[in-house]
This record gives sequence, C-alpha cells and structure tokens, in this order.
Amino acid sequence: MKKAFALAILMSTAAIGSTYARDMGSAVRPATDFSIVYTDPEIDNSANRLDIPDSIVHPTPAMIRQAQAKLDRDSALRAGLLQKNVELNNVVGIDTAADGSRIVYIR
Repeated sequence: MKKAFALAILMSTAAIGSTYARDMGSAVRPATDFSIVYTDPEIDNSANRLDIPDSIVHPTPAMIRQAQAKLDRDSALRAGLLQKNVELNNVVGIDTAADGSRIVYIR
C-alpha cells in the first residue's frame, strides 16, 4: 500500500512539474516578438497619446548609441525590423515589456 501511495505521489509530482515547465517555456518570447512605437511628436501627437516618456521622444545621443548597439548584437531583431521596412538608423530606444516582448521606439 505504501508503494502504491508513493507511486501516486511521484506521478502527480511529475505531471505538475511538466505542466510548470511547459508554462515557463511559453513565457520566453522569441527575438522576433516586438512592437514598434513611433515617437515623432510632430506627426500626429501620438507620443502624448501613448504616454511615451519625454526621454524617449527626445533621446540623448547616448541613448541612441545604446539602442544601436543592441541592434548590432541582436541579428534576429534587426532582421525582423528590416522585414517591417524600418530604417535601423531611426531606432532611438529598445525596451523590454512585462511579457518579455520588445518595444522598439522609432523616430
């Protein structure tokens, strides 16, 4: 009886563990999972409507260099942006959303 009970506990633990592992795997986003946010305040005032921080709307040269360096290191993101016809030199910021996807800010 003890062996049957132990086996039942072991099997339920394995089932819970595999469900947890499957759920954890879905939390990892591929590098091509990103959204694009245009930050040009002169186009249609979209930056104010989206509550984009002023530091992103008016980035410093250091912020732009940092975003460009991230693009240089991430070939999958770079390729995804090129597929969407984004000029890479217009990328001014890259951030990670709460769900693990990326937010790419374009001027």
